[in-house]
Amino acid sequence: MAELRAQFAGSCFCELVQHHLRRQSQDQRMQGIRGTTEMLPEEARAFVEGFIDRWNIHAYDQGFWQRDTASVFDEIIGDARSVLSPLGVSADDEAAFNMFNIVVLSYAYSAYDQPKMREFMGIAGTRFPWPSALAVLYPITATIYIAAWTPAGPTMVVGYGLANLGYLLFAAGIWPGSFRVFGLKKRWQVFGAALAFFILGTVLSNVSA
Repeated sequence: MAELRAQFAGSCFCELVQHHLRRQSQDQRMQGIRGTTEMLPEEARAFVEGFIDRWNIHAYDQGFWQRDTASVFDEIIGDARSVLSPLGVSADDEAAFNMFNIVVLSYAYSAYDQPKMREFMGIAGTRFPWPSALAVLYPITATIYIAAWTPAGPTMVVGYGLANLGYLLFAAGIWPGSFRVFGLKKRWQVFGAALAFFILGTVLSNVSA
């Protein structure tokens, strides 16, 4: 625990939440909460929801997010031990640390789609999704090529471009599972958009064939 605390010292608590926002998808955060809960002693799992709720109260204190992460770590770990004490596992460092992680992941999960909350916490704005923005050049280039160098009509040109966008989104759905320049943050959204663009592009191409 001392080593973990030392790693947290000197940083604002909001930075730890921001780290999870940048490194994980919303699905990964939810899976993390569930997986970490399952790592707790069975008798402690029923207390997780209440523990999250009691720490959600602190979310309305703007100063809380600017506190040193090591200090917040101490408080949450101490509170976790008090919750775990009646269960006979208060001395279990792993269980206490898992409770801390659950709280942090819960904060990140709540802040994900709430820009005003992130601003209140002091978390910097999300970076522009350059990888997906640059990837859009692929269907654009393909569309320009077929329009300039083939006798295809306007409908076929548009259909060809949309179909290629569908191919791109299918690839993005496999990895990384998002396409943020279009606001598609979940894998099923990417695949849904890919299917829609592919079908529309195929229909337009065949209409003009």
